[in-house]
Amino acid sequence: MKRYFSENALLQMRDAIAGAHGNEVFFLGRTDEAKLVIDAEPLARGNRDAVAAIMIAASFGDVVIHNHPSGILTPSRADLEIASLLGNQGVGFYIIDNAAERCYQAVSPFARTAVERLSYPEIERWYAPAGILAEHLKGYEHRAEQTRMAFAVAEAFNEERIAVIEAGTGTGKSLAYLLPAVLWGIRNRERVVISTNTINLQEQLIKKDIPFLQKYGDLDFRAVLVKGRNNYLCMRKLESVKAEPTLFKDDAANELQAIIDWSRKTGEGCRSDLSFIPRDETWEELSCEADQCGRVKCPHYTRCFFYKARREAAGADLLVVNHALLMADVAVRQETGYGSTAILPPFERLIFDEGHHLEDVATSFLSAQVSRNGLLKIIGKLQHPRKAQRGLLPLLSAQLSREVPEALDDIYMEVAAILEGRIIPRRGAVTDAINRTMDAIGAALIAHLRRDREKKEELKLRLTPVIYASAFWMEVEERVNELCEELADYASALRSFLKACEKLPDRVVEKLSGNLVDLKGVKGRLETAQENLRFFIAREEGFCRWFEVRKGAKGMVVKLCSSPLEVAESIKSVILDKFKTVVVTSATLAVGERFDYLERRTGLSLVNRSRVTELLLASPFDYEHQTFVGIPADIPEPVAAGFEAALREYLLRGLTISQGRAFVLFTSYDLLSRVYNHLAEPLKRAGLTPMRQGEINRHLLLSQFKKAHNAVLFGTDSFWEGVDVKGRALELVVITRLPFRVPTEPILEARAEHIAACGGDPFMEYTVPQAVIKFKQGFGRLIRSREDRGAVLILDSRVLSKNYGRFFLRSLPGARMVQGSGDEVFAGMAGFFNPSTASPASQ
Repeated sequence: MKRYFSENALLQMRDAIAGAHGNEVFFLGRTDEAKLVIDAEPLARGNRDAVAAIMIAASFGDVVIHNHPSGILTPSRADLEIASLLGNQGVGFYIIDNAAERCYQAVSPFARTAVERLSYPEIERWYAPAGILAEHLKGYEHRAEQTRMAFAVAEAFNEERIAVIEAGTGTGKSLAYLLPAVLWGIRNRERVVISTNTINLQEQLIKKDIPFLQKYGDLDFRAVLVKGRNNYLCMRKLESVKAEPTLFKDDAANELQAIIDWSRKTGEGCRSDLSFIPRDETWEELSCEADQCGRVKCPHYTRCFFYKARREAAGADLLVVNHALLMADVAVRQETGYGSTAILPPFERLIFDEGHHLEDVATSFLSAQVSRNGLLKIIGKLQHPRKAQRGLLPLLSAQLSREVPEALDDIYMEVAAILEGRIIPRRGAVTDAINRTMDAIGAALIAHLRRDREKKEELKLRLTPVIYASAFWMEVEERVNELCEELADYASALRSFLKACEKLPDRVVEKLSGNLVDLKGVKGRLETAQENLRFFIAREEGFCRWFEVRKGAKGMVVKLCSSPLEVAESIKSVILDKFKTVVVTSATLAVGERFDYLERRTGLSLVNRSRVTELLLASPFDYEHQTFVGIPADIPEPVAAGFEAALREYLLRGLTISQGRAFVLFTSYDLLSRVYNHLAEPLKRAGLTPMRQGEINRHLLLSQFKKAHNAVLFGTDSFWEGVDVKGRALELVVITRLPFRVPTEPILEARAEHIAACGGDPFMEYTVPQAVIKFKQGFGRLIRSREDRGAVLILDSRVLSKNYGRFFLRSLPGARMVQGSGDEVFAGMAGFFNPSTASPASQ
């Protein structure tokens, strides 16, 4: 067998066949260069639907494997028909026995084809003035920058390199990287993954750019948008909820019924297909979750929406994912190996769009947080805090007494003793321990900070050597250790119960299987919470730890948080070193026309320089004629007295000149609210339509902005990027403050200290570059096409008065810029919007 399979693949097959109680299981085998099966993924138990799904999922060089429970390996007529079809696709076909000790090769594996390099002349023809894009894409204009980017991406595929590419707004970067990616995938039968940060870009790729290439490029390829598991309805959970509908009351019951009706007709079972947005607490009870999934043992496995989507992904040439899903996938690959299926099917070529988020996404993924609400939510799954008949524990208790036959009374007594004697009675004690610990930590923290506990402000405290030496920390450490012991004891009781249930007959276990899977998930979450708590009180270097506390409706809301100080090494080891091709691109990667900041923070500077290609492409837009930039030098600095009043005055003047059609970008929601409340009525009197973030969801707000008369949208963080408004609906962007992050945020403060301790300048090496990239994103909201025209007002005079201001100004493309008094700036702006009224001095 070792001639055909790796040890890992043999173990996978034996486990899956045992889990199916010796019944027929179909596997998809991935082979290496020596045609050895190194990974065998169980896709389904034996039936015709399973075969069809596997044929879709399999690609050239793969092997389909299934067992014959009889032990007779001679292929049946049906086996030979399937083997013939698979062979025509370059897919091998094996039959094994249940012990995975003997194998019959109906079709030997096919050697993976030699690499076919991309042709630069062929790529150039696509983007040429009379090429395919020009012929079929409405409004297409040849852009040399787009062709140069496509060449750089093609080189990264051909030479197995890392390409870092800043492509200014209007370059057409998505089509510049899509074409080489698709050509590579088709020619070399290799899957390519494209990762984005925003839904907007995913939708553009899936609904616009990819269909364009498929329709007009004569390119036969399959592309799939891969979503996280919790986007899909879990059929097993739905069945359980339908059997116990009293879990849902009032509006939630109406939502449940709507989801049940939808489940009968949906093809994808994805949350986004619903005609309404369900409440999070409703959807969480019904969605797929990794730790509450029976996989091939689940009776709904063959028609599971999530696994159907994953099978489609396995058969795709191009996968579009988000950054969070990508990070989760590579974390699994560290355990399972990079040549096997993790969350995503195997791949070796990666394009990371919106790459300026790489450090933040990696930080978020490697961070941990434990909160009262999170812990109580886990415990609440076991038994409803107020209605004792609801939850996993009462369900299991009832099922055991009903399903276990009298002949097995001794096993029943053993299982029931753990459930009724240790688990159910102690659930309340665990809940009390959580509340007691979090209340005590919150009270001690407020006392330590000498704050009023009745105020609703959010307080944060970073753990430093001074804190570790305080009496406050001694109390926290003691409380956390006590809670960890309580959680560990309870998780141990759950583990004992699950182990005892293994003694029950298969028929009984099958009846209990759904609830046992959920219970195992709860146990795992309690163990993870305990690990995170112990890590929080440990003093391992390289991490920032802090408390967050605020007064909530039901007591103190306390969180214990930790984040890594550096993620560069992690990104290098799990992404940059592991994939043959990595393209990192965005409209905003460089600071001062250099990639030093990005490369330091994301591990690119640690990679052998011969493997990294850098390309900085300016926007093809004519900013000198399309854009006006005004910077009043006489507005007080943001920290000075009188800034807010001057900001309101200058905003009203600027918005009146542009007649609205503006984004007003803030870095603080408090300042946004105060300014909006002062200006809403004056703007309405001026014939404008004021809107602000937070009134309705972002997508709907943006839709209304595009349709409204002379709209003015006051927005914070999420409107600085990922928002695309072309044409006259947006002709002014106002940057009210330079987008520095709050320097007292614990992780930023800790990183600044870490950089200083290493001999660096945290402000110039970290704080300023971060803000410059965000500033470029905000500026980039204005001009989205060659026909767009508009102004940018920068109402933070530090961009002129401080030495670091030059980094912000240098980041702007060559637009016409007016600096001076407010009167001079607004005269120039009025002349820009209405050239016929401009004075000679302002022209």
